[in-house]
Amino acid sequence: MKFDITQTGKPLTSTGSDSAKDSSSSKAKAPYSVVEITTKEGLSNVQTDWNRLSETAAQPNVFMTFDWHRAWSQQFAQESRSGRRTLCVLALKQDGALAGISPLIHRTASRFGISVRKVEFLGAHADYNDLILGNDPEAQSLAIADYLVRTQDAWDLVDLRDLRDTGNSLAPIQSALSRTDLHYRMMPEPGRYLYLRIDAPWPEMLGRLSRTARHTLRKKQRRLERMGMRVRIIQNPLAEPGLVEKLIALESQKSVQGLPSEPFIGAYPDVFRSLFEKLGPRGWLYLALMEMDGRLVAWHLGFRCGKRLWDYSTAYDRSFSRLSPGTMLIPAILDYGFSHGYSEHDFLRGEEPYKLRWTNDYHQTYRLMIWKKRWSSRTRAFIYLDLKPKVYGLFGRIG
Repeated sequence: MKFDITQTGKPLTSTGSDSAKDSSSSKAKAPYSVVEITTKEGLSNVQTDWNRLSETAAQPNVFMTFDWHRAWSQQFAQESRSGRRTLCVLALKQDGALAGISPLIHRTASRFGISVRKVEFLGAHADYNDLILGNDPEAQSLAIADYLVRTQDAWDLVDLRDLRDTGNSLAPIQSALSRTDLHYRMMPEPGRYLYLRIDAPWPEMLGRLSRTARHTLRKKQRRLERMGMRVRIIQNPLAEPGLVEKLIALESQKSVQGLPSEPFIGAYPDVFRSLFEKLGPRGWLYLALMEMDGRLVAWHLGFRCGKRLWDYSTAYDRSFSRLSPGTMLIPAILDYGFSHGYSEHDFLRGEEPYKLRWTNDYHQTYRLMIWKKRWSSRTRAFIYLDLKPKVYGLFGRIG
């Protein structure tokens, strides 16, 4: 499915209060009310039901879980004391029960000296986003569109990045928006998310690769085995105390194209301790470790989302770089995936050369931008959609 559409539509008719906190009149179109959660206490009150929605989703997304959102929102709150980023989690309720979640925030940004009040997702560390976590996308999308109409005095732009298309998630929100007087554009994101189907044990998958690739992988595998390397998969990282510290220590040696790179887990140790503690025991994580005589040589952190494995972060000891220990963890992960009934290994964001050596299949994500008829909102949309890309492209060419 391809999208690159700018639309506006008829006003969405509704009745009831204009409160930004409870758009209960969406019941005229669907049996949902939208309640805005803006405090940590409010988040805690929906934790159990949010976890239930995450774990029963048809296509689970670790980046939509309560614990992911809480850990990163606490981190961003510590980093920004200016108050420019505030919670705007939308709880969709049906007969008083939580039936859907849209984990959004309000953030004030500035482009070319113009302040912009945005509604967006939490941050850039989530590779896939979903607008709604729930099992009724058509009616829940109507409720979200109604909420945006009713609260339009509180925002200039709605900018939703890295939306995944699960087959029934993007069309409903476009349909709902087309019934309002809001303008919107749905655009493919520039990057691709490469993935590899897991439909056979590793030896059979190896046989499908080119002759050169088979030779290289087998040669490195034999050398690693002669050196006494051991690879194992951990499903619950809490089973090994101090594991985060070990990952951080090895990550400090990480490099990209031969140059030292900024650590990721090491930059957010409290976030990952929290994720390991909360998501690990509930089956969302896995870790592939390569070790030699008890020494950690390489690690791979990933997520288990339904029948898919998501490749999130990798690091290895640079003294073994000639053997590509990070890449050599992938065969073990694929074998683990096949034996445990997983159907796909998703490399997530980025098109690094090593990913392209494994596959050419990819998923597409989308960006949804929504703005109002008012000239101020239209001006800000023009800056983000037209002016900003041209200016950035010009500086890129100059540089």
